[in-house]
Order: sequence, then structure tokens, then C-alpha cells
Amino acid sequence: MTFIKNKCMISTNMKKIFIAFLINLMAFAVINVSLAEIIKVTNIPLGPEKLKASDKASGKELWRSEIKRQILNYDGQPFLYCEENGAGVYGNDKRNKTWAYRSYFVKEGTRLIPQQVKIAFKNGKGKMISSIDKFYDQKTRKIICDINGKRKEFDFKQDVIDKENLGVCLNNYPFEEKRDLNFYLLTHEPTLYKITVKYRGQEKIIIGKNEFECHKLEMIPDLGALNIFGAFVPKTYFWFEVKPPHHFVRYEGLESGLGTPYIDIDWVK
Repeated sequence: MTFIKNKCMISTNMKKIFIAFLINLMAFAVINVSLAEIIKVTNIPLGPEKLKASDKASGKELWRSEIKRQILNYDGQPFLYCEENGAGVYGNDKRNKTWAYRSYFVKEGTRLIPQQVKIAFKNGKGKMISSIDKFYDQKTRKIICDINGKRKEFDFKQDVIDKENLGVCLNNYPFEEKRDLNFYLLTHEPTLYKITVKYRGQEKIIIGKNEFECHKLEMIPDLGALNIFGAFVPKTYFWFEVKPPHHFVRYEGLESGLGTPYIDIDWVK
């Protein structure tokens, strides 16, 4: 009888432990969901923005580009349209290229929802060498990526940001609060990363004859199973002017993903 009683007590304790485990697991899931954030975009830098990229180690100029943004209206729905045209030494092959980015984002109040991104790379002779086409399907909740004819799909997460709109979103970081931001970022590899952005204080940045007092942000990707190698992955930083509207000043990090050159991208004022 004592054995049966002890067995029942053990069984009851196991049930309590299991229930406690489930509660903790559910709480953990809720916490993880709450970490995701849809960034409120109230400041959109329009007009031309000129950029210059340099090799971080040598300082040698690699390429230049110009970005233009404008608000369009289609059938009563406002869109943010972005285009970037660039030329220079880009990518691991270190060859001269030209490129054209075209991207559309649905504007719903303070929210920017990615819709389509198209990128075309050409060699020095004008021949197409690479293409990227990403379509964000809100109906099926899927992101469809076509990279040089190869298709890849991802779940369309509510807080996803496309690489082409990262600068605009970080321009709307809550600088007064200085808190962490958490969201998903779809790169051009394409890979979907969990991202945490941390505030790293203020720094003066000098570009040519211009000096800027800047907020410094660090972007930290969750590399999944590769996190054990995180110490070997170069840091990624952004600098934005302290004074509103917090214009982008500098980027320091990998050019376009793991294995690509480590560079600086400066605003050419």
C-alpha cells in the first residue's frame, strides 16, 4: 500500500511539473511573440540620396549609388516607391557592375508593408548577370523569391522588413527611448533573419569636411545554428544624425550578406 501511495504521489508530482513546464513554455512563446515589433514609420526621407561605399580595411572606394524615394497613389492606395542605381566594384568577384533596384511598399498609416522588390545586375558591357525578384503575397502570407530563376519561399511575418527598406525603418528608430528593436529581415541571399537592434550611444562621424553628431545603432542577427560562430561574424553598425529628421550618415558591415566584403557606406552630402 505504501508503494502504491508513493507511486501516486510521484505521478501527481510529475503532472504538476509537466503542467508547470507547459505554462512556462506558453509564457516563453508569448514573450517571443511580444518581442516582434512593427516599426512605426512617420519620417520618410524623400528625394535623392547619394551614397559612397569603401573597403573598410583599405579605405579604397568601391562603388557609388543614388537612391530616390517618392509616395505614389494607385487606386486610392498610397505606396512608397524606391529606386537605386549604382555602379562600381560590387560583390565577391570584385568586378565592375551596374545595378538597378526597384521596390514598392504599401503605406497603411504609420506602417510600411513590403510588396515587391526587383533587382538587376549587369556587367561592364551591359549584359545581365544576376536578377532578384521578391514578391510579398499578403493573401497567401508567403514571400516568393526568384533568384536567377531559382525559387524560394518564406512565411510572410507581420513584422518583416525587406533589406531595401531597412534604412527608412531604422531612420524611425525610437531614439528618445533608446530601447531594443526586434523584427525579421529578408536579405537578398535570400535569408530571413531574426534581428535585434541595440542603441550604442552617440559618436561624431567625419565624412570629408563635414562633421555629424550621430546616434549609433548595432544590428545583431540571430544566425540560428551558426550562432556559435557569432564571434567571427563582423559587427554591423548604423549612424544617424542626432538632430531630426535623423538623416542616415554611415553604415559599417558586410556588403550584402555572409561572405561578402566588409565595407563603409557614407552619405555624400
